[in-house]
Amino acid sequence: MKVTIINFTDPMMGLSYECEPIFRKLETHFAGVIEFKFVMSLLVRNVYELVNPRDLEISKAVAIKNYNAKLAKIYESEESLGGLPIVMDGFNLFSETETSSLPLNLAYKAAQLADAARAALFLYNLRYATIVDCRPTTKFYEILKVVEKTKIDTAEFEKHFRGTTALEELKKDLEFTQQLELRTLPSYIIQFGEEGILAQGLISYEDFLDLISQVTRGAVKPSKVEKSLDALKNLIKLHPLISVNEILAAFDFENFAQVEKFIAPMVDSGEVSIFKVKDSFFIDCRKNFR
Repeated sequence: MKVTIINFTDPMMGLSYECEPIFRKLETHFAGVIEFKFVMSLLVRNVYELVNPRDLEISKAVAIKNYNAKLAKIYESEESLGGLPIVMDGFNLFSETETSSLPLNLAYKAAQLADAARAALFLYNLRYATIVDCRPTTKFYEILKVVEKTKIDTAEFEKHFRGTTALEELKKDLEFTQQLELRTLPSYIIQFGEEGILAQGLISYEDFLDLISQVTRGAVKPSKVEKSLDALKNLIKLHPLISVNEILAAFDFENFAQVEKFIAPMVDSGEVSIFKVKDSFFIDCRKNFR
């Protein structure tokens, strides 16, 4: 049996983005005995429920403009949690025509139906487009760019996105979220066989260790991670866009310099490319993803 971590989230969530190093560490330290599942929980159902009422009295345009500015500051404040860079230049996720995060949630379900093997990568790419590239990913044409970059068949994706299948799957996710009466996102269920523990809000790697130990009654424990190029290649195969922060956590490095030295042979050979974002950098080999 595997330990399953069910992640209740929304593709627009900066908090989930900042948790990626924790997920990579779990993935490497519990190699072969842990899996992740994502439940879409629709963080913003209607942006007008969140805007300043006084701004709304002036106009919808003013209310949304000021809410986007407020949301950008919230994102920026979250950067310190996991160290992953957040870029909010010209942030404009919501508008008078895009008033919900529904398109992003629906997009994940459509990607899952169109190509399950690439769904997790699609979710990561969609978050990156939203939080780092600062694209208005509530718009369908922006979502489609992420579909293409993830190499998911666009016709298959659009069939599910515009039809009823993705919506029906999303309804199941929302019903699941509602049944649990979750008060905050992200939230998690750590499951092992018939046993499960619900944890709401941000939790650390150490918290996950405790919860995994509880739910498995000590049967599943972390193992030492080998710092080898083969191990790195296996990780990158699963995550062809990955930050230095995630690699640092996954292989227990102490600083970015150690990571740079570790990945240097792959950079020198041209197997991967790296690019800087603020004080961090990413490895990108999505062009080689199969």
